[in-house]
Amino acid sequence: MNLMLIGGGQLIAPSHQVINRHVFQLTSHVPHIVFLPTASRDERLYQQQFRDTYEALGATVSIVTLFDDNQTIDTQRQLLEYADIIYVGGGHYPLLAKTLKDTGVGVLLKQAVERGTWYVGVSAGAIYPMEYGIRTTESGNDYCLDTGQSWLSGCLCPHLNQERRAARFQDYLPQMESAIGLPDDTAYIQSETDQYMLGEGYELYTK
Repeated sequence: MNLMLIGGGQLIAPSHQVINRHVFQLTSHVPHIVFLPTASRDERLYQQQFRDTYEALGATVSIVTLFDDNQTIDTQRQLLEYADIIYVGGGHYPLLAKTLKDTGVGVLLKQAVERGTWYVGVSAGAIYPMEYGIRTTESGNDYCLDTGQSWLSGCLCPHLNQERRAARFQDYLPQMESAIGLPDDTAYIQSETDQYMLGEGYELYTK
């Protein structure tokens, strides 16, 4: 399984460019990257920033939109089948999980990952393949534990640089066999042959 899980950060910020370049270099050739802005409800500005950022690096970019009736499931299936990298963006985690389940695209994602396609997720997208993740509550005033797809065991906390989120992560740690805490502009990378971290300030826990 090939995964790159990113703690967060602003896609176009100078501090995030090391992450962007690393995504581009995950494959040994110029990649076809398929972007899912699902967690942001397909926000148009996010789509444009993503396309501009990765096309400037030289990638071919396609976008799967799940809130746009103009895109059929057959089109989405074809895009995901021919992707080298599938990038699942940040935003509202419950919306992401429910939409991928309800549309059937979550099944297509899992099939792609099982074929060896790279899965890149940021924030909500980084929680999705995990057993558990720390997300913002519906009120927006606190953080809670939620479940992911369990492709990878353990718990992931994105945005570890946020003090209150980091404190909630510590509260849940005793329940976990393993956990990853990722500040913005950091990443956990696991390929079929390697495992490593990118950036500074991350935390890894195992019992």
